[in-house]
Amino acid sequence: MGARKDKQGDAVLNREPDREWTIYDIAREAGVSAKTVSRVLNQKDGVSKATRERILSIMRAVDYHANIGARTLRGKMQGCIGLTVAAPLSEVPVSQGLFLWLFDELYRTFGIRGEYLCFDLNPYFGGMATDYARGIWEKLYKACIVVGPLPYNDTAIHRVHRSGIPYVAFGRLDSLPECSCATVDYEEGVRVSTRFLIARGHRRIAMLRALAGFQPGVERFRGYAKALEEAGIPVDERLVRSATFGARSIADEVYRLLADPRVTALIDCSATEDATALREGARRAGRVPGKDFEIVAWTYADNAAVLREASAHVWLPVREAASEGIERLAAWIRGEDPGPFQIVRRPVLHEMVENGEVPKPKRLFELLA
Repeated sequence: MGARKDKQGDAVLNREPDREWTIYDIAREAGVSAKTVSRVLNQKDGVSKATRERILSIMRAVDYHANIGARTLRGKMQGCIGLTVAAPLSEVPVSQGLFLWLFDELYRTFGIRGEYLCFDLNPYFGGMATDYARGIWEKLYKACIVVGPLPYNDTAIHRVHRSGIPYVAFGRLDSLPECSCATVDYEEGVRVSTRFLIARGHRRIAMLRALAGFQPGVERFRGYAKALEEAGIPVDERLVRSATFGARSIADEVYRLLADPRVTALIDCSATEDATALREGARRAGRVPGKDFEIVAWTYADNAAVLREASAHVWLPVREAASEGIERLAAWIRGEDPGPFQIVRRPVLHEMVENGEVPKPKRLFELLA
């Protein structure tokens, strides 16, 4: 196979028009080994500038691109960074704001470096309990990001951990403390919230939570129980209600909690950020937040309120933890971080905030419903 140069300096090869070139053809034409071509493809050092340009010139001339599928068959490195959800979006909806923020983070960390990204947003299609880590077992991912809370009895994350690929979960699990994670200490958040209300003289404190079947829900109850026990207050499980992310569910559960006139305080650790539903539940119970009961509400926005009448506002630095986790994952992929790692941010309680109420979040795909 002979080669000449075009006006741009690229090699012009005498080749059959329908022929698909392989890495070995490129190596033979360039007079180098296939390993050298591989180093150029993967942008690794160890190849002279002249040799690198000669190889790239031939690749451009024959329109050569690496075959990710072939790479997968030959070795352990797969082709893309996978993002998957640990729970059905119908049960644990992701806000559109969080998704757009996450997309921006992934672009800045991986996209600008030429990495492929794969989103597995519906591994539970058709009601089948499909493994959310299927992209690993099917050799699609070379690294994985697990978004959303982990079920408290989850086993898939154990297999992900044992697989040895770089990964980060935006949640943790009691049964796998060594899990590579980037999350918030929800247990500490409830302890801080409960202690705050106890210090203000409350003894019958209700709690509205979400994610009852998931690890964050378990952590919330554990923090609540510990804070009460530390103060010598018996735990009454009737004062704990779990809501879904729908406004009706939130209002119904708030009503049921506040219908007990002995309840003088409420912790809204559901993080649903729905002020309208909270007020509606209180109204139905004949209660007024900030007047005949105190409330501590959780939000993902720093220095902001879910309910302006709240006595305190707890900020969950979820995005900050996730951002750090994505950066650590990228370093792990590059071999600069040994991994796995545990990033657990502490919630922050503010009695006063400068910003107003956060708007109710729109859930992913809500506009398409």
